Amino acid sequence: MNLKTNFIKSVWLKSLLVVPAIILVFTVFSLNASGQKSTTTKTEVAPPPPPPGSDKKSDSGITNGAYQVVDVMPEFPGGDQSLLKYIADSTRYPKDAKTQGIQGKVIVRFMVKADGSVSVVSVLQGVNPSLDKEAIRVVKSLPSFTPGKLKGKTVPVWYMIPIQYSLK
Repeated sequence: MNLKTNFIKSVWLKSLLVVPAIILVFTVFSLNASGQKSTTTKTEVAPPPPPPGSDKKSDSGITNGAYQVVDVMPEFPGGDQSLLKYIADSTRYPKDAKTQGIQGKVIVRFMVKADGSVSVVSVLQGVNPSLDKEAIRVVKSLPSFTPGKLKGKTVPVWYMIPIQYSLK
């Protein structure tokens, strides 16, 4: 009987030690999760490094007259979702690519100038000449962005976006 009583006491003692430890772990995780800011997340698309030898980069982070890293990235009116919707609504699948069943992702790089306008559009990763040409056409038609800022001053910034072409 004494052995059974000792066993029950040790189980209760262990339970009393384990339960607070579990509560402490849950408290730490919940405080960490609730301590984070509940803001909408923005997808900042950073441009890839330029091909070797094609761009001239200075010590201040400027490549071909535009920055790659800034304090505030350029923003499309309405945000990233509006940008993706604009691209989806404006893109027309080229007939030759459609008949040949060509699909893929075209990655386009462009500069958002200090006034917010889009310029220097180029294809970083192409799929097919007609799909690449359509992606360039759509990006060139983008309305003005809110320009990027560095140290409170509006500056030109490189921006990159993937455009996915898929047939249903």
